[in-house]
Amino acid sequence: MKTEIVTMAALLAAVLALPSQARAPQERAPQQQSATSLILAQARGDATCELDGRRVPQGATVCQQGQTMRCTARGSWEKSGKPC
Repeated sequence: MKTEIVTMAALLAAVLALPSQARAPQERAPQQQSATSLILAQARGDATCELDGRRVPQGATVCQQGQTMRCTARGSWEKSGKPC
């Protein structure tokens, strides 16, 4: 029984000594940083969709043809799949 405990303790120590797969984020090239900034700027919620000649904000919903439609971050209407 004592040898099993010693063996398990040694195996556990060996597993814990292995390097972790998770690493700290690495620096990105300047061109990759600007692409990320652009994506973040587009996702801020400034998009609007047209509705009866006016602009409505992203996230607005409307009932059309019995379906709930939602204004997306791209500025287009998307079916939510839910009846209204």
